[in-house]
Amino acid sequence: MSKKKTSKKARLYQLIIVVTIIALTSHAFSIRKIAADPLSNPILFTLVVPPIASSGSFGHQLETFGNHLTGMDAAPRGGDLCMMSTDGTIRFLTAEAGFGVGSGAIQGVDGIAVRQPSVHWNGSKALFSMVIGGPTQAFDQSYRSNRWQIYEITNLTEVVSGMAPIIQKIANQPAYNNVSPIYGSDGQIIFTSDVPLFGMEHTYPQFDEYESSQTNTGIFKLNPSTGKVVHLTHSPSGDFDIHLAKDGRVISTRWEHLKRDQQASNHRAGNTQWQPVNYESEAPNAAIVNASAIIDGKPYADADGTPYEIFPEAFVHIENGINVEPNRDTNEPLHDFNEFLPWEITENGERHQTMNHVGRHEFGGVYQEGSKIDDPNLVFGLGNYSSNAYRETVGSDAGIFQIKEDPRPGKEGTFYGTWSREFKRFASGRIFEFSLPIGANPQDMEVVDWSSPDIDNVANAGKGHFRNPIMTMDGVMLVSHATEDALFDQSHPYTFRICKMVKNTADASDTEHIPGSYLTGAGLTKDIVYWGDSSDPITVTVQLSEVGIAEIVTKDAPVALPTYEVDPIEKSVLDEEAIDLEELRAWMIENNLAIIAIRNATERDQGESQQPFNLRVPGGVESIPSSGKVYDISHFQIFQADLIRGYGLRNYDGRRPIATPIHDTDQSPVIEKFNLLDPQAPEGSVKIGLDGSIAAFVPATRALSWQTLAPDGEEVVRERQWLTFSPGEIRTCEGCHGINNKTHLGNDKPINKPEALRDLVKAWKSKMDGTTLGLLSSALGNEITIEKIFPNPFSNETLIRFSLKESQLINVSIYNIQGKLVRELSNDVLKHGEHTLIWKGENDLGGRCTSGIYMCKLSTENGVHTSKIVLK
Repeated sequence: MSKKKTSKKARLYQLIIVVTIIALTSHAFSIRKIAADPLSNPILFTLVVPPIASSGSFGHQLETFGNHLTGMDAAPRGGDLCMMSTDGTIRFLTAEAGFGVGSGAIQGVDGIAVRQPSVHWNGSKALFSMVIGGPTQAFDQSYRSNRWQIYEITNLTEVVSGMAPIIQKIANQPAYNNVSPIYGSDGQIIFTSDVPLFGMEHTYPQFDEYESSQTNTGIFKLNPSTGKVVHLTHSPSGDFDIHLAKDGRVISTRWEHLKRDQQASNHRAGNTQWQPVNYESEAPNAAIVNASAIIDGKPYADADGTPYEIFPEAFVHIENGINVEPNRDTNEPLHDFNEFLPWEITENGERHQTMNHVGRHEFGGVYQEGSKIDDPNLVFGLGNYSSNAYRETVGSDAGIFQIKEDPRPGKEGTFYGTWSREFKRFASGRIFEFSLPIGANPQDMEVVDWSSPDIDNVANAGKGHFRNPIMTMDGVMLVSHATEDALFDQSHPYTFRICKMVKNTADASDTEHIPGSYLTGAGLTKDIVYWGDSSDPITVTVQLSEVGIAEIVTKDAPVALPTYEVDPIEKSVLDEEAIDLEELRAWMIENNLAIIAIRNATERDQGESQQPFNLRVPGGVESIPSSGKVYDISHFQIFQADLIRGYGLRNYDGRRPIATPIHDTDQSPVIEKFNLLDPQAPEGSVKIGLDGSIAAFVPATRALSWQTLAPDGEEVVRERQWLTFSPGEIRTCEGCHGINNKTHLGNDKPINKPEALRDLVKAWKSKMDGTTLGLLSSALGNEITIEKIFPNPFSNETLIRFSLKESQLINVSIYNIQGKLVRELSNDVLKHGEHTLIWKGENDLGGRCTSGIYMCKLSTENGVHTSKIVLK
């Protein structure tokens, strides 16, 4: 057999690998060949150090929430970003690129933790998050100010072929904790972060609604070239595990904890010393509220002058013999809410909802009593309309994490995720498969449990726990598995290793899978040395967890969802009132507003019977499917998540969101002027139309919730989640809080034209009093044809297209709303034919213009044409 000559390129790769092996002797590992099942494609994964500085796991980067923290307890330094080749070879990419320190070296200034790699669909590059720097001496806490930042392997294709990785920090990202990064379809980067809402640094960090622990503030989008950051969702308790589906939906796990402040209740009962306070506003210099205990004959504030919350229902009532929430309605059961559901949003921040409007009635987990004690129509339970056979096998305080779509052709809309309980499980548990393509009814969603329901038990008889499921292109599911079956503490460590899931039995009807052999064999250990609260460094030998699996393979690019779609029914109302939709949106964007439009609030989804469904508008429409108590609804009260709750005695920096009736803010300054708020009703309330419709301008980029009210102000039906609207968005809800299939009356979704929307836009038009901009144009003759500027509104760049019948001098310039020249795009003689000019939202100095309305003026010797452009 003849021996083939080795190419120069192959010899170069061999040399690089040899040099890399030598260089890595000072790190934890050199390149390793593991006796493993072969892979069809290489994978990226991260090595994560288990908790070492604490006996608990709260806040650890693998846990369910609060996992963006940077202390040695939450993000122990000593991890790596790794690649496993198809033959089982492991390379330690961050170490190759010069990041991190090796086994036995102190995890100090160069120590790293890594997380959540994401591969671009063309396989040429990958994102991940990394925090650099640990304690440098005993008792050092200064390193905690180091942030998780997004990094990119820019030459992943070459790395797969043997080249050394090039790892660079993403430019222009916020100087906060940025995690779970993914590529958007337009080249921008989408991620979660704890960036303070609207840049209000004095509110940092934001506290969640459960433990008042630090959490992220939602989902963001970064244009690395311009540095523009857009806040897509405001999350009061955090968004996690972002994924971009093939159909353009950004999927996340969102933690919903819409409830009153339990720290305030505990403080009032004498259990803790949180000393909750309300600030008068979100302003940096806002004073602390010291309110009267009784206002209008009703309990208003506690003994410290801190107002009681008014939304949602009371969390507790009597504690330690103390009435901690005396404003409780005794006809309502106590409300404690906790769930992790899959949510979706477009890449522009629109259509924010649970995936396909799926909820606890379909997934299970959170069970509630009827919201009115004296109404036997309202039941405990989840109804009988879901096709999910597993929803009764899952526990509360739980939900689905690490959701990823099946990448194979023909499997669009099929997703895999981890169903995990809240604490001490590292977001691990059972592996669920579910199908929710756009338009699918969530009631028809069937869940396949790839594991065993027994895993959800406190101790699961040796089945262990799974996380990070991904389906590979060849139809093999890879997961990270821990053998530990008890809740975590230092005597029950969780160590995750990557394996393929294999069938438990040969029975085709048996969907249970168990872990196959671990791809890394016995796993990877490391000596972690770090400075703690002792005079000498601490050394701990740990087995590293292998998590965050991402297949390196070429996939079809996702398709971006269209923007600013308005439902045809609502659009017809605007047309009938001669409302220029583009102009209305531009005004809303300028004032950071959106519109919510509900067609018939008396119609409710047939699957939800925990809240009233016998509803009527006095003198108007009614939906009364059952005998028994009937509820009149006359008003709709809207709440915004205001960051006004602080904690005094603990001297905490940061704020917790509190549900506050909508009102003017610096970011949305015309809420009160342009809404049809009823001064005779509770604050933040608009009337419900006789047709059951509701419409209101609402703050954009801020979490919102709402409830319907009886004429006497009694709360009737409450929203159970927080939602975010995008500036300029007009959001339609057919019925009260959404309808999946049929209403309680067996009706389809309402299709009436919402008269409340008509009233709202007519009032808007009147209040604008002729100050709307309109489209200005003077005759240019037929020597020039001007096309519609697109996209408009825009965030990155917009195209200005026109065609000339003959050569002539053309000036195209951008002006702001005050008429000041911003940028000149053209002032030259242009030849006949088609022309395209690009405006990237920059001024003549190259700086980024602020969001708002601009005018594009095209001038010729025969006239001027002016068009409006909206920069988001």
